[in-house]
This record gives sequence, structure tokens and C-alpha cells, in this order.
Amino acid sequence: MLQDLDSLAARIGQLVQFTQQLQGERAAMQARLKSLEQERDVLRDQLQLREAEIASVAEVSADHETQLEALRAEALAAQSQLQQDVVRYKADYETIRQQLQASQNDSSRLRGAADKARTQIDSILMRLPGAAQE
Repeated sequence: MLQDLDSLAARIGQLVQFTQQLQGERAAMQARLKSLEQERDVLRDQLQLREAEIASVAEVSADHETQLEALRAEALAAQSQLQQDVVRYKADYETIRQQLQASQNDSSRLRGAADKARTQIDSILMRLPGAAQE
């Protein structure tokens, strides 16, 4: 019976040791769990921050896209207006060039007529009595 008690005492000692070992492992696991939970919380905060940054960048990008489309439309309208102006100015240029050519032709014709008239006047003046004969 004493031997049974010794055996029981040894067995109880082993159980106490095993229980203490399990408690130590449990404490280590709880510490590890707490550390992992803190790491998870930090990562969650970082994720939320990144998601907020991404949302902000997406919003800015959408704003820029809207502005870009408005500027494109404005540029196309300006280009169209400039093309219309070019067509109109070319037509104006051609009209003015034709008017200049006609004016130069008239001027040339009038010079010729004036020279002819001057020659005729000189001829008439030379035939008048008392005109200086050269």
C-alpha cells in the first residue's frame, strides 16, 4: 500500500508538472495570441488607411478625368472655330487679292490712257498757232 501511495504521489507529481507545463504553454500561447491580435490590428489600420488613400486617389483621378474631358471638348471647339476662321480668312484673302489685281489692272489701264491723253494733248498743243516749235 505504501508502494501504491508512492506510485500515486509520483503520478500526482507528474500530473502537477504536466499541468504546470501546460499552463506555461497556455501563457505563451496567450501572449503569442495577444501579439498576433495587435499585429492584426496594426495591419487592419494600415489597410483602412491604404483604402482611404486609394479612394482619395480614385476621386482625384475621376475629377481629373472630368476636367480632361471638359478641356478636350473646349480644345475641339476652339480647333473647329479656328478651322472656320481659316476658311473665312482664305476666302477674304482671295477676294482681296482679286480686288488688288483688278485695281492694278485698272491703274495700269488708266496710266496707259493718261499717257495716251498726255501724248494727244502734247500733239494738239504743238499744232496750235504760236506754239514753240522745237
